[in-house]
Amino acid sequence: MTSDYVPVPAAVPREVATEIAKLNDLVGPLNDIKALGTTTLERLLKKGNSNYKLAAYIVSAKAFKTFQAAQILCLSGYGSDALSLCASLFENVIDLLYMGKAPVLRPLRYVQYEQVEKFLQAEKVLSMKRLPRGRRKRYRAYQRTLAPQTARLLKYFPNRRGGWAQKPLFQRAKALGMVAEVDYNEKYWIYCGHKHTLPMAVSGWTIELPDGRIDMTHGPDSKEVLNGMSESVTRFLQICLVVDDALALRLRPRIEKISKRFKSAIESVAKKYPELLQ
Repeated sequence: MTSDYVPVPAAVPREVATEIAKLNDLVGPLNDIKALGTTTLERLLKKGNSNYKLAAYIVSAKAFKTFQAAQILCLSGYGSDALSLCASLFENVIDLLYMGKAPVLRPLRYVQYEQVEKFLQAEKVLSMKRLPRGRRKRYRAYQRTLAPQTARLLKYFPNRRGGWAQKPLFQRAKALGMVAEVDYNEKYWIYCGHKHTLPMAVSGWTIELPDGRIDMTHGPDSKEVLNGMSESVTRFLQICLVVDDALALRLRPRIEKISKRFKSAIESVAKKYPELLQ
């Protein structure tokens, strides 16, 4: 499968486009990463059938779309919004690493939880004392449909709020060791700050007007674009490495070469335009 890419049909203010043009050194490496994502999925499909392969394909395909969405946002001037998508990429990394520690049972639970999650959500809605007219009847029918599909599976998920892994993300990260735990505490909260509009991220949405007043951005802006690009690339390449190590896709040399090229491009941009890192 091959993919050709064309410019995004979006209009941005001229000054934003001028600022984003400073990142032209990154275009080549970004195209290499897109090609890598396609190759990763193609090689995954050729691997034998296993629950880990299925889960890895599901997660990798979703991550690839998320990565491309982040890059499109950045190239349109929405770097902060791209950073919020990095929270999803980070969760993908932790899920793949966590499944890799028990590659038979955990991917099986991941796959089994699809219908279970729908059943538990219907159960949660029905537990409410009051619902809009007709909603309870609809959800009871929905639950009856799901019940036969989940009857034998619910025993594997006793913690109704524990998700497929029965552990929240921070516990999964901690179980993976110090590197993942530090990564969670160092970066994930930043991504979520942008995703959930937390006060700590407000500086990423502010802009200084020509008269010196401070206002909030409500459209494309060059601020945070470099961070959004860099973080989404880092997380997606991490996912590619995790899958490559687990399923022997023989892509590590290519991934490391692309990573090195991207880092060199970042250094080149930073040297030419140091204000982008301020």
